[in-house]
Parts: sequence; structure tokens; C-alpha cells
Amino acid sequence: MKKLNMKSIHIIFLIAILIVGCSKNDKKQSTIDKLNETPETLEGTESRILSTYRYDGNIIDNLYKEALSKNQKLEELNDRIEEISSDSLTEKTKEYLKYRNINKRYWSTAKSYANNLNDSIWKIEMIDIIEKLESSYEKKVSKHESKMDSIEELKSTLRDKLILMKLFITEPMIHNYQSNELPDIIQLESIIKDYKKAIEDSKEYTKINK
Repeated sequence: MKKLNMKSIHIIFLIAILIVGCSKNDKKQSTIDKLNETPETLEGTESRILSTYRYDGNIIDNLYKEALSKNQKLEELNDRIEEISSDSLTEKTKEYLKYRNINKRYWSTAKSYANNLNDSIWKIEMIDIIEKLESSYEKKVSKHESKMDSIEELKSTLRDKLILMKLFITEPMIHNYQSNELPDIIQLESIIKDYKKAIEDSKEYTKINK
């Protein structure tokens, strides 16, 4: 068996590089092609588009669902957002909400009782005592209330982020549809031509004789 000389080795090495390079370029081009494709959600017959998007749900949600199905990382993030925003939040806060509601009911009922006192001096004194006790309670739960305020603020921010995600993710998808599916203008021009011809031909029969 003949030994390969340096020139032969060099040629084989170059061929290998070219093959790998072409393979990478093919994969890159394939990825680019996929990014530029018309969304599957917007493909189909006219009747399907009319029935699906005029009457059935919203186009941004439908496009977003398609994007989720094609991007595992995005889908996992969306699942986390849904979990945080769902009943799990209520479940985690229900213990404190119960505690807070019971106390609010107590202070409200206690003031109502005090206001039913006939003796005006006792009434004033008891209302004052109740208000002081309520104020002490509010100081006790101030950190809890601060956390609840933070939760509400973060909940609102996350809701906004989800809306922004849907808009940013679906915009390139609708852009692809706009670029790929724009009907040929010749069809519209043909209609205009037919109208003009019919109008012109009708002139012979629509003249008013004087």
C-alpha cells in the first residue's frame, strides 16, 4: 500500500474542510429558510382562514401558540409564567388573606358594636380603644402588607411582559406572511380593466337623446 505524501494529505484535508463548510452552510441556510417561512397558522384555504380567524379566537394568540410549539425554551418560560399567574398564587397567599380578612371583619364589627352604645362617653372611649388596637395590628402586619403590594406590582409587570412577548414574537411571523403571501396585483388590475371596459361599452346605450 502506497504511503500518502504531504500533497495528498493536504488535498484530503481541504476536501474535508469544504464538505464540513458546505454542511454548516446548508444547516445555516435551512435555519434562515425556516425563520422566513409563512406561519403554519396562517396557511390554508380561504374558508379555513375565515372560519378560524374571523369567528374563532385571536390571531396573536394563535401565532404565539405556534411559536411555543417550535421553541422549547420559550414554551418552558411560558409554562412558568402561567404557573406563577395561576391558582398557585392564590394557594400561596390564601393563608395570609384569610388572616387579614378575619381581622378586617373583627375591627369593622367591633366599631359597629361600639357605635351601638347608648352612653356617649363609653362610645367615644371604646371607639378610641378599638382604633388604637387596630393601628397596632396594622403595624404588626405592615411587612406582610408590603410583600402583598410587591406581589401585586410584580403580577402587573409580568402581565405586561407577557403581552410584550406576544407582540414581539408574533410580529416577525406576520411580517413573513406579508412578504410571502401578498397576492399578485395583476388580479386587481384585471378587475379594474374589466370594469372600465364595461363602463365604456355601456356609454352607447346610456346616452340621453336631446
